[in-house]
Amino acid sequence: MAACGVSTTPAATLERHGRPASPRPPITHTRADKTVKYGSIQGIRRDISRIVLGTSGMRSYEQAAPLLDSYAAQGGTCLDTAFVYGQGLCETVVGQWLRKNSSVPVLVGKGAHPPRCDPESVAEELSVSLDRLGVDRIDIYLVHRDNPQVPVSEWVEALEAQVAAGRISAYGGSNWSTTRLRAVNAYARAAAAAGFVALSNHFSLAQMAEPLYPGCVAFDEDDVVTLGQSGVALLPWASQARGFFSDTDPGLLDPNMRRCWDTERNRQRRRRAEATATATGTRTINIALAFVLAQPASMFPVIGPRTETELRVALKALDVELSPDVVRWLVRDGGIHHAHLGNEAGP
Repeated sequence: MAACGVSTTPAATLERHGRPASPRPPITHTRADKTVKYGSIQGIRRDISRIVLGTSGMRSYEQAAPLLDSYAAQGGTCLDTAFVYGQGLCETVVGQWLRKNSSVPVLVGKGAHPPRCDPESVAEELSVSLDRLGVDRIDIYLVHRDNPQVPVSEWVEALEAQVAAGRISAYGGSNWSTTRLRAVNAYARAAAAAGFVALSNHFSLAQMAEPLYPGCVAFDEDDVVTLGQSGVALLPWASQARGFFSDTDPGLLDPNMRRCWDTERNRQRRRRAEATATATGTRTINIALAFVLAQPASMFPVIGPRTETELRVALKALDVELSPDVVRWLVRDGGIHHAHLGNEAGP
């Protein structure tokens, strides 16, 4: 295992019955020549792989099936989907794959995206998503955007109705602020409801300089600390900043990467990640994803590889554990020449 001022975390035993009072720590399974790590989210009684496979780019079965097969073969157990991805094509493609596989992964779905960002859309869009995917239930259903004009009570009641109907197991939000999260869960506690168990906002080693799309919400390191204290899991999208940390020719990357993440501060963070990668014999992009996994919250970063090779590279981040000192150093301002990355005391 590539390490950086850190030792391997001992395995923990998962509680398999009932809802835990707080998130359980990730556990490690060793399978042949790879390490697959899992965690848990309240309301879900199955192991959830710490790296989640995003499906927003899956526009054909021929392109998607090899990725989905490879992810499952390497121990991946969680797919991230949404009603609006590809105008429904992505869910349809994933559904084709699910129908040909006996083992159904943990499914994260999303609905109520603008312009239909209202509680009334939850049941209708969920019905369509279930039909496309060919399943009876989505494990975690996220409201894709917040609509601050809607009282949190209405969101909770709409989502609880779907839990009661057996069509979702748990729920949360995507691109919601911590202020609204607190309001949702305060109402839920008073109403004896489950409340949000997960958020899916942007978070990565590179901070988003401007929203990728209207309504996108990004978290920084302080937000993640707050989230960790709440016990709510984070499924950060664009957790590798759309290739900002890769060694791919920038001209081949999404132009939005440069618009949203290519800043001098982020370049400094990338230089630190490069130095850490050199010291540990791994890749810069693995350091960036390991940084996300090392945060003091229940983290399940969403990745969007285009090829099996990109998927294999991304999953190698599970073999990298960063000490708290190195995690802090990666986001520190200033030069990098005083780093002692191989020292157990950290930089």
